[in-house]
Amino acid sequence: MAAQRVLHIISSTMRAGVTAMVMNVYRHADHDKLQFDFVAHDLGDDDFGDEITRLGGRVFRVPFLSQAGMPGFVRLIRRIISDNGPYAAVHAHTDYQGGFSAWAAKQSGIPIRICHAHSDTRSILSPVFLAKKHLGRAIIARYATQRCACSRYAGLSLFGKRAVSKGRVTVIRNGIDLSGFSDCPPLVKEQLRQSCGADAQSRLIGYVGRLSREKNPAFMLEMAAEAQRQGLNYRFVLAGSGDMRDTLLRARAHLHLEDTVCFLGTRDDIPSLMQCFDMVVVPSFYEGLPLAALEAQAAGTPVIVTASVPRDADMDLGLFHSMDLAAGAKGWLRRAGVLLADAVRPDAAVRIQAIRDKGFDAAANAACVISLYGLNN
Repeated sequence: MAAQRVLHIISSTMRAGVTAMVMNVYRHADHDKLQFDFVAHDLGDDDFGDEITRLGGRVFRVPFLSQAGMPGFVRLIRRIISDNGPYAAVHAHTDYQGGFSAWAAKQSGIPIRICHAHSDTRSILSPVFLAKKHLGRAIIARYATQRCACSRYAGLSLFGKRAVSKGRVTVIRNGIDLSGFSDCPPLVKEQLRQSCGADAQSRLIGYVGRLSREKNPAFMLEMAAEAQRQGLNYRFVLAGSGDMRDTLLRARAHLHLEDTVCFLGTRDDIPSLMQCFDMVVVPSFYEGLPLAALEAQAAGTPVIVTASVPRDADMDLGLFHSMDLAAGAKGWLRRAGVLLADAVRPDAAVRIQAIRDKGFDAAANAACVISLYGLNN
């Protein structure tokens, strides 16, 4: 009997939080029974394309909704379903735009149509954005059979208070693969630190994520410039790719930060890298539940996150610290200095068990996601 297929709608196949979460689920599936296909935009690097093909999946590229228009986008998704199905479910991870994929799935007779919220955008008050979100919410309410969110706050943001309070939103935590977070060998750690331009006395401040506006990676350059003014022996490292990379590189040159700011590009050794950092920062303008914050704590590394990150991301290891962006680079550096002076890295077994106890183990969460499809895996 052929494996049943689920079509996932994602923004890109870059190594970013949402796609990484879906790939963790895909890796844990029984591929003789269940396969994933992906609809994605040409946005950034195709980090997961080869692995998707190797696992038995397919990737279909489509224009952005803004380019195709609403009717055109629905027709594109419907055509992909018609040409490549049958599909047991369609699972959209594109927040307010997910309703259009659910609409196409409904027209195509797909019985399970899931819209999944991954961002808390309640702080965005632009009239244009709010109009789009409320339109998307109405379409989701009409065509989705299941609403999911990575956190209660992401659910409130996309689906509204009434849907959450009436139990119409299922919270499924974004799990991480814990297998690589045992203690990194000292030699590997030293080699990674040296590749980032750090000496034995340097403090290494890390950013892991997409280089895109909502993630606010430019804040790292602000911190680096302030650290340089203060004469601090800090190095700032950005791991990831995205449409802001060239802009950030030009800003680094303009600010004369080439010696203290390092761009690593996309990496597949995040567990080791996180253990090399002395501090991780998550300066996003808005988030759902950032994997980088979880990965930092799994590595035993202190992390400072913006106030928009929900407390659900705190693993109670004494490593999670929240701060308002209004404090600016100077305030964040001051806080980082205090935390670095007192930092203690918990034992690996304690870290990993804490994350499992909080429900963020990718292996366990994969089963929760797969159960949405009504399949036995």
